[in-house]
Amino acid sequence: MGFKQTYLFLLFNLSICVWNLAANNWQNKDVDSLLDVKSATIYENPNAFIEYGLSVFNDDTNSIITKINALMHVSTAYSSKRDYKKALEYSIIANELSEQVIDNPMLKINILLRTGILYQQLKIFDKSMEVLDKAEQLSIAHPNRKEVAFALGNIYLTKGFIYKDNLNCDIGLVFFDKGISEYEQIEEFLYLGNLSIAYYNKGNCYTVLSEYGMAKNSFYKAIELAKIHKANSLISFAQKGLAEVYTLEGKYQESIDLLTDALEKSSEVGDIVLNHGIYKGLFENYLALNQWDKYQTNYDLFLTTQLAIKESERNSVSNSIVDSSKSKSEELQAIKSNFNLNLKIVIFLNVFFIVVIGYFEFRNRKIIKSLHNTVKTIQNTKQVSDH
Repeated sequence: MGFKQTYLFLLFNLSICVWNLAANNWQNKDVDSLLDVKSATIYENPNAFIEYGLSVFNDDTNSIITKINALMHVSTAYSSKRDYKKALEYSIIANELSEQVIDNPMLKINILLRTGILYQQLKIFDKSMEVLDKAEQLSIAHPNRKEVAFALGNIYLTKGFIYKDNLNCDIGLVFFDKGISEYEQIEEFLYLGNLSIAYYNKGNCYTVLSEYGMAKNSFYKAIELAKIHKANSLISFAQKGLAEVYTLEGKYQESIDLLTDALEKSSEVGDIVLNHGIYKGLFENYLALNQWDKYQTNYDLFLTTQLAIKESERNSVSNSIVDSSKSKSEELQAIKSNFNLNLKIVIFLNVFFIVVIGYFEFRNRKIIKSLHNTVKTIQNTKQVSDH
C-alpha cells in the first residue's frame, strides 16, 4: 500500500471514529434531555417512568453519567410511590457508579441531594441535614449559579420539610421561601411541580400556625401550579390541605366534596400516604356530620393504608440497616485484609533481615577463622625459622 493510500485509509478511519464519538455524545444528550422531560411524569405515572428509566440504565450504549441520571430519577419515582426500600436500592447503585466519575460537581451535588432526601423520608433528620449541608456548600461554590438553582431549590425545600416535621413551621416557612426563590430563577417549566409542593407545604405550615387565610392562598397557588404541570397527585395533595382548612372552619360538606374529588384524581397514582390523608379527612368530616356508615367505611380504609405505610417504612429502615451492616462488614474485611497483608510483609522483612544478618555473621566468622589460621600459620613459620 502506497503512502497516499495509507494516509487516506487512516484519515477515513479517523473520520469514522470522530463520527461515532459525536453520534454517541448526541445520543447521550438526547437521552438526558428526554429523561428530564419525562421526569415531569414521575408524580403522575411513576411506574411508566421507572420502566423507561431502567431501560436507559440497561442500555450499554449510554454513558455512565446518563445511567446515573436515570437511576436517580428511578429512585425519585419509587420515593413518589413511598417505596423507600427500592428508592434507597437504586440510589446506592447510582452512588457506586458515581465513583467512576472524577470531575463532575453537579453529579456529586445531585447524589448528595438524593441521599439527603432519602434520609429525610426515612426520618433520619440529623443525617439528612448533614448531607444537605454538603450539597448546599458545593452548590454555592459552583461558578454557574443558574445551573444549580434547581438543586438549591430542592435542598431548601427538603430542609423546610425537616423543620415542618419537627413542628418548627416558622423556620420551615423561611426555607420554603428560599426554595421558591431558587425555583423562580429557572426559565424552564420543569420546576413547576416542585414549586407546587413548596406552596402546598407552606399552606400546611400556615394551617399549623392557625393563619387560615394565608394557608388557603398557598393551597390555591399549589393547585394552580399543579394544574399547569398536569400532575393530578399534586392537585390532590393541595386539595387535601385546603379541605383541612375547611374542616377547621366548620365547612364539613365543602371539605368532603373537595376530598372526594382529590381521591378520584389520585386513583391512578397509588400514593398510600396521600390516600391515608384523604381517608382521614373524610372520616373526620363524616363523623362531624353524624354520617356513621360513611364514617366507618373511610375509617377502615384509613386503618388499612396506615398499616401499609408502617410496613413500607419498616422495610425501608430494615433495608437501610442491612446496607449499613454490609458496609461495616466490608470495611472490617478490608481492615482484616490490610492487617494480614501488613503482617505478612513484616514477617517477610523479619525473615529477610534474619537471613541477611545470619549470612553476614557466618561470613564474618569465616573471615575471622581464616585470619586466625593465617596468624597461626605465620607464628608457626616464625618459630621454625628461629630454631
